[in-house]
Amino acid sequence: MSASTLLSVEIVTPLGTLYSGTAQAVSLPGGLAPFQVLVNHAPIISTLELGPLRILDGDGDEHVFAVTGGFVELKHNRVSIVAEEVYRAEEIDASRARTERDRLDVELEQETDLHRRAQLKAARARADLLVRIATESAITE
Repeated sequence: MSASTLLSVEIVTPLGTLYSGTAQAVSLPGGLAPFQVLVNHAPIISTLELGPLRILDGDGDEHVFAVTGGFVELKHNRVSIVAEEVYRAEEIDASRARTERDRLDVELEQETDLHRRAQLKAARARADLLVRIATESAITE
């Protein structure tokens, strides 16, 4: 594909640039609902929620990430993603994430403080996302 038919994509975290390249499509966990952007999509700014982020690169390869939140801006075929935590699917330790999820399940069963329960539920959702992304990645390899 020519560069004029591709998106320019960059994922930035506090640790630096995690991904920079071209893409045919980007699927994102939007604040209101998941959505996909293609070349010549209308400009948009959106929050990102906990969920999978998928990039179909210019060569047709899919790159999968787990994102815990942030925002995205799309303007003139340039997709800029800024997020606090982003994990590449192939770098996620599924066993460790499962162990964390199971530990959080036990802690949630015993916790009675509502504020602490909300924190535990958020941490459990993050661990569950990591397990799902790592598992999907392992299946497709």
